[in-house]
Amino acid sequence: MNIDHVRALAAAVDEGTVEGAGFVLGITASAASQRIRTLESRLGQVLIRRTNPVTVTEAGEAVLKYAREVELLESETMDRLHGIDVDAPEGAGLHGDSVTGARRRSPTVLRIGVNADSMATWFRPIFAEAAGWDDAVIRIELADQDKALPLLGSGEVLGTITSAAVGGYGTRVERLGSMRYVAVAHRELLDRRSRRLDPRSGGAEVDLARLPMVNFGRDDDLQFAFLRRAGVTTVPPMSVVPSSVEFATAVAAGLGWGMIPVMQLEDMDADLVEITANPSIEVPLYWHHWKLASDKLARLTAALRRAAEGMR
Repeated sequence: MNIDHVRALAAAVDEGTVEGAGFVLGITASAASQRIRTLESRLGQVLIRRTNPVTVTEAGEAVLKYAREVELLESETMDRLHGIDVDAPEGAGLHGDSVTGARRRSPTVLRIGVNADSMATWFRPIFAEAAGWDDAVIRIELADQDKALPLLGSGEVLGTITSAAVGGYGTRVERLGSMRYVAVAHRELLDRRSRRLDPRSGGAEVDLARLPMVNFGRDDDLQFAFLRRAGVTTVPPMSVVPSSVEFATAVAAGLGWGMIPVMQLEDMDADLVEITANPSIEVPLYWHHWKLASDKLARLTAALRRAAEGMR
C-alpha cells in the first residue's frame, strides 16, 4: 500500500472530513480524495463512508489500524536514529508528505479509550505524567467500559480501558483493578418517599420500582444491573445525565438515585444515603493494547499501572 494514500485515509478519519485531511496534509481536498479513491481501487474495497464525520468500513478498519501502527513505529524509529530533539526530514509523521526539507517532527499521538468514571477518578494522575512527555501527546476517546473494545478493533485507538477480560487478535490484556460502585440517593429524596432506614448500616430500603433514578446513557447498565439484583422488572422514573461529574451532581441534588464510584463519593459534600437493597457492584477494568515493541506505548502502560494503584 502506498503510504501517502494510507496517510490520507487516516487523516480523513481523524479530521472527520476529506477537506480536513487535505488541510493537515498540505494538499487540496481533491488530491486527498483522489489518494483515498486510488487506495480503494487498488484494494478493490470501499474503505470509508463519506458521511459527516467520515467513518471507516470493515475493510477500512484494517487499513486504519495499519496506519496507526505505521505512525507509532515510524516515529519511534526516527527517535532512535536521530534523537527526539533533532530535526528530521519532513514526512516523519504519518500526516507529513515525503518531500526534501527539514523541520522538527510532531509528537507521536497516543490514542486511547477511557471510560468516563475512570476519567473522573483514578485516571487523573496520567495527565500530570503526560505533561512531561515532549515526544508524545494523548488523545482520549470516551467510551463506556462495556462498549470500548470495538475502538481497538477498528484502529481508532491503540489501547483502551474496558471491563472485558479477553482481548482480540494481536492485542495484550492486563488487569488494572476494580472500581466499586454503590447505590446512593439524597436523604431529602428518600424523605419524600416511603422508606425505612436500616438502623444497623444507616442505609435505606426503598421501593426501587418507584424511586426516581439517574442513568448515564444508553450504554450504562449499572443501574439496571442493580435493579435486576433487587428483582425489579420495571423501569422507574428515569433522568439521563451523560457526564460522570454531572451525573454525580444530579444524584447529589436529589434528582434520583444512582450508582457512584466509591472514589468519587469520597470527594462529594452531600447528604447521601446508601441504598441497602443490594450489595455494591464491582466492575473489573482491563487495559487492552496492541502487541507492538513501542517505547511510548510501554511508557503509557507503566503510567496506567501506577495510576490504577489508587483504584478502589
